Formats: sequence, C-alpha cells, structure tokens
Amino acid sequence: MKIIKYKRLSNDKYKVYLDDNQNIILHENIILKYDLLIKKEITDLNQIIKDNNNYLVYDISLKYISTKMRSENELRMYLKKKEIDNKLINDTINKLKQNGYINDRQYAKYFIMDKINLNKYGPNKIKTELLKLKIDKDIIEEELQNINKTDILNNLESIIDKSIKSNKSYAGDVLKQRILSNLINKGYKKEDILNILSTKDLSNNQLYEKEYTKLYKKYSKKYSEEELDYIIKQKLYLKGFKKNN
Repeated sequence: MKIIKYKRLSNDKYKVYLDDNQNIILHENIILKYDLLIKKEITDLNQIIKDNNNYLVYDISLKYISTKMRSENELRMYLKKKEIDNKLINDTINKLKQNGYINDRQYAKYFIMDKINLNKYGPNKIKTELLKLKIDKDIIEEELQNINKTDILNNLESIIDKSIKSNKSYAGDVLKQRILSNLINKGYKKEDILNILSTKDLSNNQLYEKEYTKLYKKYSKKYSEEELDYIIKQKLYLKGFKKNN
C-alpha cells in the first residue's frame, strides 16, 4: 500500500495516510528505519506497527526513568497502568537492562545513600522500603552490608541529642522509652539506640521546676495543699521525673 501524505504531530510522531483510506501514527525513527520517506510504500504493515509499538513503549519508558532513577518494579507498574501487554513490558525492560538504564542494584545503592544522608533512616526502615519496591532481598542485604557503620551511629546520636534538646515535658525512663520507640520506628537497631542513650543525661533536672510550676497552676484550685503536692508528684512521676528531684 502506498503512502499518500504525512502530517507532523507532537513528540516526533507523524500521522501517515495510506491509499486504502487507512491512517497510522508512526514515530519518525520508524519512518527512517523503513526508508518510508523515499519509498513511500509499505509492504509489511503488521511488522511496521509492531516495531512502532515497541519503539513507542521504549520511548515512554526512557522518558519516565529520565526524571529520576526507577526500580524495575516501578517501571513495570507504570507501564501496566498504561494497559501495555506483559510481553511488550518484559521485552522493553529487558532491553533497558541490556542498555544499562534499569539496574536494581544501582537503584538500591543510591536509595540507601539518600535515605541515610537526607532522611536519616536506619537500616531496618531502609530495608522495609526497598522490599516494598520489590528489590531482590539478596541485593538489599548485600548493599546494606556496605553501609559505613560510623555514619549510621553518627546520625543516630545526632537525632538523640536533638530529641533530648527539643523535649519539653519528659525525663528519665519515660523520655528514654519515647526516644527508643521513635528511633526503632525510624529503622535503627535497639541495641545501638540503648548504647548511645546510656551515655546521655535524661534526668532533666532543670525542667523539673518548670513542670512542677505548670502543674501547680493547673491544679492548685482543685486540691488542698497536701493533696496538691501528691497529685503533682504523681503526674511528674508519670512523665519520668523522680520524686526526689
């Protein structure tokens, strides 16, 4: 079938009009590959359409991963949402892997660096996040082994110091437990947290008087002096302050 004319579209695509009243949309690279500008005739329409589809899926994949590094699973989910069939998705991903555009090990390596340096995550949370992204467990374990332990401990101590400094209401074991719980959720190992906490002063003696005064103002009109002292000390105890502070 002969080509009657071309109409230029956006994103390097052309609408190609054929002499049988059909029209197809082809990427310019496919037009050049089959030398259609000169021949102006199509001998195997099915093959051209197949190659064009392959190229278009590859092209949109490249554009998707060009904005930021993506895992194989992220790209796969993106293409599935576009209702592209599984074979074409697999072929595209395999080609991208061969060309070095998709590499889950590299993805895991940079992901770990970002989460440590920018988000201050601990190893356990990083592992959980990578597993959600369907990164192979062995890759995760191997890359986490390459983490500089000193960097993790420095981040951990920095977070603990900030937590103690910003604390306005707690002391002792209560403050310790709150910090511990928060940092376990952030992915740090319990033993590392406790080791650093054991070197810190959590008594918060300076805060005791401030908290006592605040509670005194709050409850002084509700209780007698004897009851008031007992109530305040109980509440301070629940916040981690010792009665003999």
